Amino acid sequence: MNNCFPLESKYNLLRERVKRIYDEHWGNYPTSHDYLHVERVLNNAMKIALHENLSEINLHLLKIACLLHDIAIPIYGVKKDHAEISSLTARKILAEFNFNPHHTDIICNAIREHSWSKARKPTNKISAILQDADRLDSLGVIGLIRMVIYGEYKKRKLYFQGEPIPESRVIDDSLYTLDHLFKKLINIPKMMNTYIGRRLADERIKRLLNLVDALKEEIKPFTLKFS
Repeated sequence: MNNCFPLESKYNLLRERVKRIYDEHWGNYPTSHDYLHVERVLNNAMKIALHENLSEINLHLLKIACLLHDIAIPIYGVKKDHAEISSLTARKILAEFNFNPHHTDIICNAIREHSWSKARKPTNKISAILQDADRLDSLGVIGLIRMVIYGEYKKRKLYFQGEPIPESRVIDDSLYTLDHLFKKLINIPKMMNTYIGRRLADERIKRLLNLVDALKEEIKPFTLKFS
């Protein structure tokens, strides 16, 4: 593909390519990290970018980074080090589309930096927005759904029966899915990079906690008393 091919056209072709990759590897990865997740992250990024005064070129680079940010997960079925591996995989795919090397570096750097587990600080606005957009998808109603899906994928118990909401016990999200909310997700709002990202995260964490309160009510022990 010619280097002069418009960036928007390359984006549209790349989007179709990414869709095919996820379709072709269906069953190789948890549905918490499927192509629907990619589209939601893209949507979140556009909401944030609206307030960040990105140039047209940088907006396209952000959209492409969103498309490819988890690309290693469907291809290799891995979650560990997926940001680093996705960055390397994205570089190969972008080379096939003859992307400008400077643009490729910006995209792949944002992908590499988006991982929560590595706690990398964003080095530019594109990376900051991608981090926020990806983390937003871990919160709210969709965040609860994704948490349950991934917990099932990892064969974890839904919650600790004796104390579903950890208060006096040690939090262990390697064993209990619901613990992940209190180990990681509850901290996301204060880790956001952008004003609009923090605002949206605050709204979604409240929604998520309300859902957990409802769950707590539904599963609390009931004792039938006889007079």
